[in-house]
Amino acid sequence: MRKILSISVCLALAACSGGSTGDQRIVQLPANLPVAETVNGTPVPQELVDAFVRVKAAKADMSNPEQRAEILRVLGDYVLLAEQAQRDKMLADPKFAAEVEVARLSALANGAMIRLQQQTPISDDALKAEYEAKVARMGKSEYDFGNLLFASEDEALKAAGELTTGKPFAQVYDEWKGKAAQSKVFSHIPAGQLPEPLAQALAQMKVGDFSRTPVKTQFGWHVFHLDAINPVTPPEFDKVKDEIRGALQKKIGEERLAKLKQQAKIEYPAGSAPTVVKPAPAPAQPAPAVAPEKKG
Repeated sequence: MRKILSISVCLALAACSGGSTGDQRIVQLPANLPVAETVNGTPVPQELVDAFVRVKAAKADMSNPEQRAEILRVLGDYVLLAEQAQRDKMLADPKFAAEVEVARLSALANGAMIRLQQQTPISDDALKAEYEAKVARMGKSEYDFGNLLFASEDEALKAAGELTTGKPFAQVYDEWKGKAAQSKVFSHIPAGQLPEPLAQALAQMKVGDFSRTPVKTQFGWHVFHLDAINPVTPPEFDKVKDEIRGALQKKIGEERLAKLKQQAKIEYPAGSAPTVVKPAPAPAQPAPAVAPEKKG
């Protein structure tokens, strides 16, 4: 923990030093809270220590005297730097003040998002339903296959044509991998993670088959060889329950934020409105496993 102080935390504490009006205290928490330490007369409440552990040092063992002393040292450093910021009137500098405000707003927004996510209880039935939906999207089979992805249909047809003459896929793969947009051997890829046309083609093949005609997806033209078909073994519900809960909570938070945006009235000075680019429609399936990447 003896790393340089997080700039965002330092700035946020500097913000607590106050401006020309408002609360001038370094630590702006209720004054009647139990105190963990006092730095130059500034009480550091135990509540602040507990928050630091939750946010910045979740693995800390507060029953360990050395670790507790280290956390108190760090918080003491925060207070000392915030006092210095107050003495030097750093907030009088608009750039510094703006950086502090960014840190404050970021911390406040992140905390608010977490609270929004937690406000909607997620039952075990909802978790189970989401789990079953994910399992269904995975499909019953996962595939091992070699894949050549081409940007050009003509090149894909030439590579597929060589396969139809009886040339082994391994040889075609080696000869074309330097020209293809992507050349890769995939292993244990569930059908639900593949572009639909590719998944459909593989489902109709037997082990050892190859694509006699290229298959087109949103990434290009695929020429491939099916090496193995394996039954999908989904993870046990209890092992992914917390992960599913986190994903659902994130979705809830995003939906609440989207509603706030719809209800908000946002105005800009004349001539300064940002240009809004509409995002591409989200795919109806999980991210495909064969997006173009480095050759080889």
